[in-house]
Amino acid sequence: MSSLLGRSRSHAALAITIALATIAPDAVAAGEPKAENAPLSDAYKQHMANGVKLYGDGNFAAAVVEFEAAYAERPRASPLVNIALAHKSLFAYPKAIAALELALRKHADTMEPEDKAAAESAIAEMRALIGYVKVELSPSHAVLLVDDEPQPPGTADKPLPLGPGRHRIGARAEGYEDAEETITITSKDQDKVVKLALVPNKGWVVVKTDDPEMAIAIDQVPLALGQWAGLVEPGTHLVQMYRQGGPEYAFQVLVVAGKAQEVRPDVGGVPIAVPRSLPTPPPPPPKIAKPPEPPLRGAYANATGGVFLMLGEEGAGGMVGARLGYRISTPIGLEFIFDYANNPIATKSGDSTVRLNSARFGGGVRLMSPGRKARFVATIGGGLAYNWLGSGESPGGVAFINLDTGFELDWSGVLVGLAAQQTLLLGGTDTAEVELADPRVTLGLGARVGLGGW
Repeated sequence: MSSLLGRSRSHAALAITIALATIAPDAVAAGEPKAENAPLSDAYKQHMANGVKLYGDGNFAAAVVEFEAAYAERPRASPLVNIALAHKSLFAYPKAIAALELALRKHADTMEPEDKAAAESAIAEMRALIGYVKVELSPSHAVLLVDDEPQPPGTADKPLPLGPGRHRIGARAEGYEDAEETITITSKDQDKVVKLALVPNKGWVVVKTDDPEMAIAIDQVPLALGQWAGLVEPGTHLVQMYRQGGPEYAFQVLVVAGKAQEVRPDVGGVPIAVPRSLPTPPPPPPKIAKPPEPPLRGAYANATGGVFLMLGEEGAGGMVGARLGYRISTPIGLEFIFDYANNPIATKSGDSTVRLNSARFGGGVRLMSPGRKARFVATIGGGLAYNWLGSGESPGGVAFINLDTGFELDWSGVLVGLAAQQTLLLGGTDTAEVELADPRVTLGLGARVGLGGW
């Protein structure tokens, strides 16, 4: 723990004990932590330095703010100990105890054994000074205030720790008058009871028209369409339910503080006649436009396999391949194409066939419909293919143009699809065995399985 005034390690434990017991003006924290490898940020150092200066000036509340900012910048034991010392100077013993307990609970591994012992001893000494108050709130949902500071919900469900001295215990709730009581606490007060019963200052009114297009106004102020509920000042009020060009109901309603009542077109008040000069109905609530879907982006990969026919040849061939790409937006992706195909073609004599092998490399543009679970897909691309016969003789390389069309199902990034594949092969030379047509067209059907990273 970093010392506020840079005390040596040999006096660290003594410094914290003296500081928490007497708040000596020249000693305000414990020793350094055992080891913390990451360097402290400039913001952390500035908050700590400002806190030290404010503490030295006696502005303890402002010092707490700076030390809390330092802890938010870098959670460690040193700011918590300094927070505890500042709260101790303000005689806010429960808060000082809470800061030290947090340091021991979350940062004990960065504290020297003597520092931990000193903190535990200080906690025990301050606990001996604390008294406890049981606050009984009515209504139970009221906000509890201690010395003008709102407390978290549920604080009144258990005894409230307070340091010795005078304290203001208050409560507030909408529809009720604020209540407050000043009490004096000593360390011997372990079960003092404070009762705060708030007095209602408004009444609860519910207006129901049974018509979602009928307007509601109270004292000529349009409030809602169809139904309204809220707190109203005690006294007589004009409640109107109306539609432009339609029926109108007007009542005098007596609102009593602390009471709830319901008003409908036929019950809930004294009907009266008012001039038909109706307030403008409130506008219907605005329709909130659905935000646009974020674009789908990410890498993807597909393994392909299928069968195809080459026009002008007999017998089917097979094909396997891969598609690697990146989806740059919801409808468009760029991909690398690799296919290996093998199919029988007739020899020049026409009485036998040989196998024509083809390895194709290229690229393409993938077009996709916007569906997240199911989508239509099409890939337009091309590249170069290297062909060779089963005997090893090669007709040479050719260019190809490729078109895939199909659909794809997407299960959280697992892709499964079917596609029709059409390929146009351009170029190539004849061999002694075969006479190759130019161009050559293949038509096929294949399945695809892969992963999408969007």
